[in-house]
Amino acid sequence: MSSKSDLRAAVEELAPVGVVATLLNLSQQILVLPRYLDGGGAVFIDSGAFTAFQKGVEVDWAKVFSVYDTVLGHTERPEGVSIVAPDVIGDQAASLALWAEHAAKVRIWAQAGARVIVPLQRGWLSAGQMLERAVRIFGTDRICAGIPSNLEAMSPEDCSTLRHHDFHILGRVRLTSELRLKLCALLQNNPAAQYTADANWLRSRIRQISGAAAAFREAGRQWPLDSTRTRAVREVLRCEAYSQLKKSTFPSQAFA
Repeated sequence: MSSKSDLRAAVEELAPVGVVATLLNLSQQILVLPRYLDGGGAVFIDSGAFTAFQKGVEVDWAKVFSVYDTVLGHTERPEGVSIVAPDVIGDQAASLALWAEHAAKVRIWAQAGARVIVPLQRGWLSAGQMLERAVRIFGTDRICAGIPSNLEAMSPEDCSTLRHHDFHILGRVRLTSELRLKLCALLQNNPAAQYTADANWLRSRIRQISGAAAAFREAGRQWPLDSTRTRAVREVLRCEAYSQLKKSTFPSQAFA
């Protein structure tokens, strides 16, 4: 959620929030998100690795880690935070090297109570073997296995090698027949595990939000401090999403 208006509306409605670390300003890091967390909110902070991969640029991991540390250091409820561990999209060897380099950081976040999502990349190791390697590197199994939604990035057969208690489906998730096969493979061997997923709630409701914003502009501004965009997102949240999202125990990236 890069828009200040979108973030404000979601926070005010106590809907689960998903943000990209490098797009957060300092006020959002030390005030907005920590206060929201302390009030019972749930936050997913993405590293931005996939966007960097698409643009062909390197991730500034020092900046990403600084955001993680700042948010976690300013809330009394670190257990409400989900963060994504460092990785290199599509490169298992490079991801393993990053894990080894930053293992101490990941261990600190997990020990603090944050839910650390560890993306599993395809390579010479099976998904199950890579997860076992992650547990050894980080020295804890209090991590969440990040499963790419893209079929090419991980097959149902690879998913069947996983045995764990916590899974998060990464990417712009649509329940296709291919993804259904992957989920069935995971559920067969991990029926009691926790499952969450990235989502496109806001993006899929652009038409409703645009319509609500237009109606608010025609009606005139009632709250001087609110933009029409903030009011529109809040209205759609209240009418459609909030009743479903408020029941979540961990956030999806509902506003990526």
